[in-house]
Order: sequence, then structure tokens, then C-alpha cells
Amino acid sequence: MEDLLERFRLFMSDYKTESDEDYTEILMKKSQSNEDRMIFNLNDIRDYDRNLATELLKDPCNLVPYIEEEFYRITSSRIFFGACGSFGENFVNPRSLSSTFIGRMICIEGIVTSCSICRPKVMKSVHYNTVRNIFYSKDYRDSTMITKLPLTNTVYPTRDADGYVLSTEFGLSEYFDFQTVVLQELPENAPPGQLPRSIEVILTFDLVDSVKPGDRIKAYGIYKSMVFGNNVFPNKFRTVLIANNIEQRTKENEIVLNDFVITAFNSFASKTDLYQLIAPSIYGYDNIKKALALLLVGGNELVMKNGSRIRGDINILLVGDPSTAKSQLLRYVYHTTPVSVATTGKGSSGVGLTAAVVMDKDTGDKRLEAGAMVLADRGVVCIDEFDKMNDMDRVAIHEVMEQQTVTISKAGIHTTLNARCSVLAAANPIWGQYRENRPPQENVRLPESLLTRFDLIFITLDKSDYQLDQNIAKHVVKTHTIHQTDEENNLHELFRAYIQYCKAKRPVMTKEASKLIISEYTALRQGKNRKDQIVSVTPRMLETMIRLSTAHAKLRLSETVDEYDVTVILEMLKSTLFQKVVKTQKRTKREVEIEEDIHYDEETEAREAITQDLSRVENENVKKDLIINLLYEIRLENETLMTVTVNDILSRLDQNLEIEEEDVRNVLIQLSLQDIIYFEGDNVHFIN
Repeated sequence: MEDLLERFRLFMSDYKTESDEDYTEILMKKSQSNEDRMIFNLNDIRDYDRNLATELLKDPCNLVPYIEEEFYRITSSRIFFGACGSFGENFVNPRSLSSTFIGRMICIEGIVTSCSICRPKVMKSVHYNTVRNIFYSKDYRDSTMITKLPLTNTVYPTRDADGYVLSTEFGLSEYFDFQTVVLQELPENAPPGQLPRSIEVILTFDLVDSVKPGDRIKAYGIYKSMVFGNNVFPNKFRTVLIANNIEQRTKENEIVLNDFVITAFNSFASKTDLYQLIAPSIYGYDNIKKALALLLVGGNELVMKNGSRIRGDINILLVGDPSTAKSQLLRYVYHTTPVSVATTGKGSSGVGLTAAVVMDKDTGDKRLEAGAMVLADRGVVCIDEFDKMNDMDRVAIHEVMEQQTVTISKAGIHTTLNARCSVLAAANPIWGQYRENRPPQENVRLPESLLTRFDLIFITLDKSDYQLDQNIAKHVVKTHTIHQTDEENNLHELFRAYIQYCKAKRPVMTKEASKLIISEYTALRQGKNRKDQIVSVTPRMLETMIRLSTAHAKLRLSETVDEYDVTVILEMLKSTLFQKVVKTQKRTKREVEIEEDIHYDEETEAREAITQDLSRVENENVKKDLIINLLYEIRLENETLMTVTVNDILSRLDQNLEIEEEDVRNVLIQLSLQDIIYFEGDNVHFIN
């Protein structure tokens, strides 16, 4: 142990960080600014001494207490150890966490679903004997503390060894803050049909209150077991993570941009039929698919100086007859968005959608548990069977849909949680079939206050028409007879990346677009045909126009919101606002065949254009597989080799493959983001 500690001292004094400071200098600055924790990048330790990094991951319970003692020797103040960086095989999630990791330092990612109240925990109690005028003290150490000393019992002394009564001096005793949170597997990563797994994380000292329900985090710490047995199961253990560092996950999907990806994105931006990539297994519904593309991208969120927020997320309601693919559209959005939560109206309650206060089974304290909308922060909530929801439960989501927060004031807990999510809901009419002569409020019995919170309301009707029925039948049969190719799978992944790329854009509205929105909004408010509107035109409609126009500009990768964007959105809004149902005229069989031929030619042209893009995607994937296989070959040839250069990789690649240095670097960046390797400059470091 002394040898490891000496090597750690040398690392702190010798290794220079990017700021050209060694860790000893950084430690002194932390002490002077009264900070409680020193974060070490594991990549730096691995770069200086690989064996030291391995020992730190393998046996932190023995090494960390000595490191913190060294901090006290240098600074004469209590500073705790924290870790970050690439953890390799020790980077896990609650599902992949097993007993083999007990006693190791790990990094685990997930979503915070529950937080307990912050409580003090005693470290040292001081007691006074009034008869003998003597002070006594007792130290407390349990299995939730990282210490090299043996654990103590938790019995609080009330009498000394001679039986004299002891009074506790609370002012002289020492305490520290203690909080437990539950970290759950990310909902989108949970296997279908299985419950998400979770782990309890213990936060102490400065880490307390650093997270709240709904936060997506990476927690670094030591995975420990505590005896939790009883007479029936004496060998049962309870496992927890003793955290030493918390990082917020700010980016859901890291997109590696290269010339090919940028070219593909520009190709997407120039397509006027981009919405056809939304739910390709469903025939028709062009307007709905356009709206779903806008929902995936969203508008610009505005936060005012006074703290008020104008939402940028788009809410959509689908109302219509059964078997009109409403649930399938919801399911596609659920699988396309990186952050998404699916629920049903009958299977969810008001607190299940927002947040609940429950009793902690261990301490008996109240704790806060996040609901579906809090868990879907910065994502999409898909609510099927919206009409089956209880009225009291439905009222609970009013605040979320407009203010995008959940306010809790119950059981002595008063707090506000973020729920910045889009809502995509589907509802069936109460009479079984939608009655066109009745407004949506009567068809689904939803109040006006809720309907106005939806930016777009679409009505899907199951109409009998020869041409439409034939086209739907052909499309469904084609879906069942033709298997999905790798090209189509690659296109879907590329489209998901494109959506994330569009969301980061912040287009600015032009004066011309602003004038058009003002004039059209005023005309709708003062219009003579207001009786034909399915919902009232309220000031929320003005914000809807701005949100949708901004989202349309994002889909075009435009830096400005132009009149063209507003014109497209106004056409969509009017078609939903005035419930314009396209009446299909009866056609002869010959007219239908001619129209089908025209439609087939247009579809063939679009398919050929997409195929050209996909061939390039396929070529990129082949290059990626070749580079990954080569890295494995290099590691198998010499397991002691820990670092290779980009030039080494290029020299071993077949020159006939036409793989450029940029291709190699792009693949290495992707592997580094997945914690498989550590890539810096021209060097590739093998983590495991």
C-alpha cells in the first residue's frame, strides 16, 4: 500500500494537466477556496501509471482512505477524493451491474427516480458526565463510509462504564449530510417486456442535493455490499453505490460530424418529402407525419429575465376512429426519440404522470418519486387511450403541458421539478365512431382548457373508399412480404441523428415572417367563420404558430424563420383548425389505375434517390467494421501493448480499401465516446 501511495504522490506532483498545473497545485487551490472534493481524471492517472489506475479501480476501499489522508497532510483540511474519465469495463448500467463489481470503483449511468430527504448522520458524539465533570467522545463508522478503520457499533451511549448518566453535547458532536437516491435504468434502454432495474446511490457531504428526480446522470463511486440478512436469509446482502462524483448527462446522442454525415444531412434538408421517413409502414397521413417531424425537432425555448419560461416543445393530439394507426404512430415516435416514455390513460394515475411522495422503507422518511413526465424531461411522453383517463388525473398534466414543471406541495414537501417534454396523445371517440357533425370536445369529452394546450389536433377517420382501401391493402401486404433491408435500417439511424442535429439549431425569425404571423393570427381571431373551428383561437395559438414555424425552419437547417416556413405552417394549422376532411370522389377503375401509375413513378424516383444515399451509408459501415476488427487483431497479437498511433493503424490497412485518415479518426472518436478506447491526439489507448 505504501508503494501505491508513493506512486500516487509522484503522479500528483509530476503530471501536468491541460491548464499546465499539477494536481498538487490544484489541490491547494481547492483548499483555499474551501471546496470539499478533488476530482481526478482516470485518463490522466492511466496515462502516467497504468497499474496505478488499475489498482484504484480494483481495490479503492483500501487506497482511497490513504489518498484522503494525504490530502489532509498537504492542505490541513478535509478534502474528499472524486473520479471521472473513461472506466472501460467498469462503465455499467443497473442491468449489467453484477456481484463481480462489488468492492470496485465503477461509473454507472441512469435516471434519478427517487430522492430521500437530506438527513444528518453522526460521525462523532460528545457526552458529559455531570458527576465526575468528564467529557467522553465516540466515533461512528458504518459500511456506508470509506475507511481503513474497523466498523463500530451504532449504539448511542447513555451511561459510562460505571453506570453514571451521560448527557449529549450536541454542539460539540460532529455530523455530516446524508442522502439516498434511486438510480434507474434509462427507460429507452430497458428490454421490451422487462421492468427497468435500479440501484441505490448514497450521497454524502457536498454531493447531497446535487440531483433531483428526472435527472439523467453518471454516478462515479464504490460499489459496496452491506449485511441485510435475517433469520431466514442470513447471507443476504444489500448493495449500494457510495458516490464520489456526479456528472449530469447533457448530450443524449453524441453525433460525430464528418464530410459524409454533413452531406447526408444537407441532402435531408433539401428534401420536401422528408416526412415520408416517419412511420414508413403506415400508408398516407402526410399532414400527421409532417407534424410528427416538427414535434421531434421542437421550437426554441425562451427563458425570460424574470424566470418565466415559454415552452418550445410541441404537443399533438390524435383523435379518431379505431384501427386508424394512431397507436402505431405513437410507437414510432417512442422508438425514434432518444428520451421517451410511453404510458396509457387507463394504466396511469395523476401522480404516476407527475410525481408522488412515498414513505422510505428503511428510515420511515418521506421521499419524492418522479412520474412519467418528469422522467421524460427533454423528451416525449406518448399517452395512448387518452380518453380513458380519469378527469382528476387528466387535470394533473395541465401544468406540465404549458409551464413544463411539476409543483409538489404535499406531506411537508414543497418543490418544483422540471418536465420539459412534448406530449403526443391518442384518443378514441366515446361513441365508437367519430361523428363529424359533433366537435372533438363532444366526441372525446375533453375540456377546452386541455384542448387549447395542444398545438395541433388531428382527426383520423376510417372511411370506405375504393382507391384508398386498395392502396392501404397493397402497402400492408408489401410490408409483410418484403423484409426490411440493412439500407432501410441505416436510413432510420441516419434520420434519428439528423433529428438530433436539427434540434440544436436556433433559427431567428425574420421581420417578414413576424408580420405574416401577426396578420394571420389577427385574421383568425376576427374571422367570420369562427363557428367552424374545432377549438377556440386563443393567444396560445400565436405561440403555436411561432413554435411550428421555428421547427419547420430547423428541419430545413435554416438559420432564419422565413415567410415560406410560416406559409407551410398556416396551411397545416387551418386544415386542423377548420377540420378540413378531404372528400374522395368516386372514380372509375381506369382512373384509379392511371393515378396509381403516376404515384408508382414518383415513389420509384424517391426510392432511387434514397438508395444512392444508403449505398454511401453501407460503405461507411464496412469501413468502420474493418477498423474495429484491426484494433482487435492488434490487441490479440500483443496483450501488453497499451497504445497505438493512427499511423500504425493506417499502415496495416489494405491500401486497396480507400480508407482515409479522416475515416479512421471518425471511427476512433465513436469508440472513445462508447468508453471502448481512449483516443487523444494521434494516440489510441486501450482501456482494458
